[in-house]
Amino acid sequence: MAATWAGTPKIRGPSDPVRMVLLTVCLSGVQLVWGIEMAYCSPYLLSLGLTKSLMSLVWNIGPLSGLITQPVVGVIADRSRSRFGRRRPVMMVGAAAVAASLISLGWTKEIVGLFFSPGETANTCTILLAVLSIYLVDFAINAVQACCRALIVDTLPVPQQQHGSAWASRMIAVGNIAGYFAGTIDLMSIFGATLGDTQFKQLMVLASISLIFCILITCLSVEERVLLTRRKSDESSSALHVFALIWKTIWHLPTGIWDMCVVLFWAWIGWFPFMVYSTTFVAEVLKRYDTVARVNLETSDDALGDIARVGSMALVLFSCVSLAASVLLPWVVDSPESREHAKKHPVPVSTLERLSEKIAPYKPNLASTWIFGHITYAFLMLTTIFIGKVGSATFCVAFSGVSWALMTWAPFSIVGEEINKLSEPSGRVHRSRSGVYDPVAQDEFDHDVQEMEMIGASISTSAAAMVTDPEAQSHESSDLAGVYLGIMNVFACLPQFVGSFLSFVVFSILEPGKSPEFSVGGNEEAPTHGVNAIAVCMGIGGIATLVAAHFTTRFRGR
Repeated sequence: MAATWAGTPKIRGPSDPVRMVLLTVCLSGVQLVWGIEMAYCSPYLLSLGLTKSLMSLVWNIGPLSGLITQPVVGVIADRSRSRFGRRRPVMMVGAAAVAASLISLGWTKEIVGLFFSPGETANTCTILLAVLSIYLVDFAINAVQACCRALIVDTLPVPQQQHGSAWASRMIAVGNIAGYFAGTIDLMSIFGATLGDTQFKQLMVLASISLIFCILITCLSVEERVLLTRRKSDESSSALHVFALIWKTIWHLPTGIWDMCVVLFWAWIGWFPFMVYSTTFVAEVLKRYDTVARVNLETSDDALGDIARVGSMALVLFSCVSLAASVLLPWVVDSPESREHAKKHPVPVSTLERLSEKIAPYKPNLASTWIFGHITYAFLMLTTIFIGKVGSATFCVAFSGVSWALMTWAPFSIVGEEINKLSEPSGRVHRSRSGVYDPVAQDEFDHDVQEMEMIGASISTSAAAMVTDPEAQSHESSDLAGVYLGIMNVFACLPQFVGSFLSFVVFSILEPGKSPEFSVGGNEEAPTHGVNAIAVCMGIGGIATLVAAHFTTRFRGR
């Protein structure tokens, strides 16, 4: 039985650009929260007295929340029959939960002080409350993010999915830059103590207000259609059923999809230490090795804020480089998007179109360019071990933006082509990883396909919400597209647990104690020589990325 609906999706606004901004501005708020969390929470936890080895385990919550929350929330929202729609209620409730958790994170010491006198017990409870607040932020923001992206899929017709995804990518970039840039501003000099007596507290307040404001704009500007009755297949499918089907499909993946999962596994091991510790790395270079740059910190009343601002500036530059690369690379690389654009616009008009046409015979393919991105990132991460100046550390972080632009574009573009191939009659012939046809496995595969297709459409909306690639979202020719994208999300989350464990081992060996450079009061001296443990983690990540580059070579001839 088919689902029945009331109403039609609608976006208010006088023009198409305005409507697209109103639809996708929610993602700016989400990304701003992610940016501030990534830039500031590691130094904040270290300032509370948490050791780096334990902090590395705290960040397991990121991949865990993404792995669990997005599929579960996707299934729950898909079934919702609220008169306000399927996505907007979750977005509002989730945004309120994020805001409450951020305020709790900023005022952990004050909250604990209401129940405990200053001492070791109070310090321990402060750390536990901070960690719990971060956990709540991650779970709630993942729920909001899943519904924000699913709202785009639900609201726009199929021909406009690519257009909507492009605007989503722009608004995510805006939120990223805004989040990192906010960390570089001396908020105390602007607001005084109105929003809190430290930079960190004021950032938590601003992040909460910005998220709720952006979510409100989208919720008030978009009308959803209302689900009246569910499909029969949706009644029998549950979140656990979705996980079971994803697990079952992993063992029957087409060769191209499996190869990409392997690449993502190694690539995300490489990127984990950068995403979590890059701000802390730049700050430690400042406090430990760069004697000239740290002179101004000696008399600071908010050392944590001053240190984190230096790291945030590096991430601002990283975001700007990544945004510029994401705009320019499609014009100089032979990719599915560039070929599609050339078909639609055979006569070049803009300067970039003319340049792209001239260099067309010399363009590298996307897989080769991504391999170069892997190698460049690996080189930058391996050099962090030898860096002793803030300027050099900032350059390494900023220039990694080129590789990150490829990391967020190449895998979904390549998989989009692989999924298109599966829509062809020959695409569903199951072969073993060695390429040999197996009739028994083919029968099992055909049975799995039939079972998946019963719920494939409902999962595809949720899985599409996990990625920002327009090609992957707009192709509905393969009923298993959503399942494959969901599996890719799994292979992006699992290696982050590996990265977290490797960081735990490195920190336990090289820096088992607290970090004096972030301690409140500054009574202990920070080490001024020796190996930086975060740089070692980044170097290990660089090696993992070289492994990813090796497996990416499988796509060069396709």
